[in-house]
Amino acid sequence: MRCSPVFLSLFLFALTSCAGNANRDDDYLPRIGGDSKSLENSANETLQQLQLVSTNFVSAMLQIPELNPALLTLQVSRPNTAFGNTLVRALEDAGYGLQRVSADQGRHYVTYSHRFSETEAGPVTDFELRVGDIDLHREFVIDSSRIFPSSLMSVNGIKQHLDIVLDDDVFREQGGETQAFISGVSGGPNGISAIHEVKVNAYDETPKALRTTQASVLDNARKRMSLNEASQKRPEMSNHERIRRTVLIFDNTSTRIMGAGNKLAVRLLVRDRQVSDIFVVTACTDADGQNDEAVERGIRVEEEFVSHGVPADSVWLAPCVRASYRHASDDSAVPVEVVQHRQKL
Repeated sequence: MRCSPVFLSLFLFALTSCAGNANRDDDYLPRIGGDSKSLENSANETLQQLQLVSTNFVSAMLQIPELNPALLTLQVSRPNTAFGNTLVRALEDAGYGLQRVSADQGRHYVTYSHRFSETEAGPVTDFELRVGDIDLHREFVIDSSRIFPSSLMSVNGIKQHLDIVLDDDVFREQGGETQAFISGVSGGPNGISAIHEVKVNAYDETPKALRTTQASVLDNARKRMSLNEASQKRPEMSNHERIRRTVLIFDNTSTRIMGAGNKLAVRLLVRDRQVSDIFVVTACTDADGQNDEAVERGIRVEEEFVSHGVPADSVWLAPCVRASYRHASDDSAVPVEVVQHRQKL
C-alpha cells in the first residue's frame, strides 16, 4: 500500500507537533508525578510567566534557614494545575526531597494558590505558597503577555531575621514599556528587608534563549544562604583543638559532583564525630581570592555533612583564601579541605 504525499505530510506534521508539545512540557512538568493535561490549554507565554513566579518563590524558600533543603523533606500532592506543575518542578530543581502524598499529610505539606482579583489599583494576580507554618505571598500584574511583581514578597511564620535577596532582575529581561516595581521582602521578626527599585525598559528585552535560567536563580539563592550563614556563624573554637585534616578531591574546577570517594570520606568523618565537633570547610583557594565555582563546591560539601544529620552550625564554610600556585585556566582536579576540631578535655 502506497501513501499519498498529502497523507505523509499530515502524518509528519502530527509527529512534529506532538514532539514539540512534549519538549515544551519537559520544561515545566515535574520529573515525577506531573500532570501534562493541566498544561494543554496554557499558552507558552503563560507557562513562562508561571515558571518565573515559581522560581521567585522557591528562591526565597532556599534562603529561609527553616526550609533548608538539606534538613527536611516536603510533602506534596499530585499537581493538577499549570502553576502547581511549575512550582513542584522548581522545588525538584532546587534540591528538595519530595514525598508524594494524597492529602494534607506531614509536617512540611506544601499548599499553594493562584487567584485573580480586581482591586482599587486595577487587576491583580495573587500567588501564595505555604510550607507548614511558613507562608509566602506576592502580587503580580500581567501586562501584554509579560508579568511583573506589584508588591513586596510577604514572608510570615519564620523565626529568624530576614536576609532574603530576590533575583527580581529576571523580570526585567521580558522588556516592555517603561515602568518600575519594588523588589524586597516584608514580614518576619525584623520587618522589611532591604528593598530596591527595578526599572524596566523596552531595550531590556532579552532573547528567550539568553535569559537567566531557573537553575541559575536557584543556585544563586542557595549560595547566598550558605555564604550568609558562613559570615554570621563563625564558630568559637578557642576551646577546640584540631584533630584531623581531610582533603576531598573534585575532578575539575566546574563540577559539584562529590563522587563515591568523597562521599565515603564524609561518612567516615561523621561516624567519628562527637557532639561538640566543628568541621571547617575550605574550598576557595583561587589566584584572585574569589571564585564562585569553588564556593559552590564548598557549599556542596557542607550540604553533604548536613544530609548526614550534622547540625548546620557545626559546619563552617571558610572564606576564600588567596593562592598563587594555581593558574586561572587550570582545569585539573581541585581540593576541598575539611578540618575537624574537637573540644579540649
